[in-house]
Amino acid sequence: GPCPSRPELCMDLSRSPLVRTPGQIRSGRREDALAFRLPVLHAVLERQLRFRREQLALLDESGEALEASDGAEPADDWAPEAARAVREVDALVAAGARRALNDIEVALDRMRAGRYGRCRSCGDRIPLAVLEAIPKTTVCLTCHARRERGGDQQMPRTRVHAAAPTGG
Repeated sequence: GPCPSRPELCMDLSRSPLVRTPGQIRSGRREDALAFRLPVLHAVLERQLRFRREQLALLDESGEALEASDGAEPADDWAPEAARAVREVDALVAAGARRALNDIEVALDRMRAGRYGRCRSCGDRIPLAVLEAIPKTTVCLTCHARRERGGDQQMPRTRVHAAAPTGG
């Protein structure tokens, strides 16, 4: 799997309710399809929210344990370097988890406000396929691409990081 060394920090998506067969949701109206999928998308976001909170709690516990062991006599010459490397990796994972948590919270806020599925930069619709692949996204592909190129100054930066349709 993608997280063999720290499986407790990885989310299992193998049983995702977003997996569907071709031909499902072929209704003529995109709003009807989104309304139909909204409960599932909400449940997925809530599950991701819980996972990220649990992941951050585990990382906090891990960091505290490493800090507590810093004063201990190292078992070998490599122990301090290994502990430092683990702390650096954990810090990077925690930063990514905090960004993902923020993105999930923004998506849930937009869902509650009735703006989920609309780009928060330009207001255009976000394709249902994108929302199903990345439920936390709040920007359309065009605005995401513009932002990646550094040209989007419109999007309010009220949260840490806008959800990007690149996974997470």
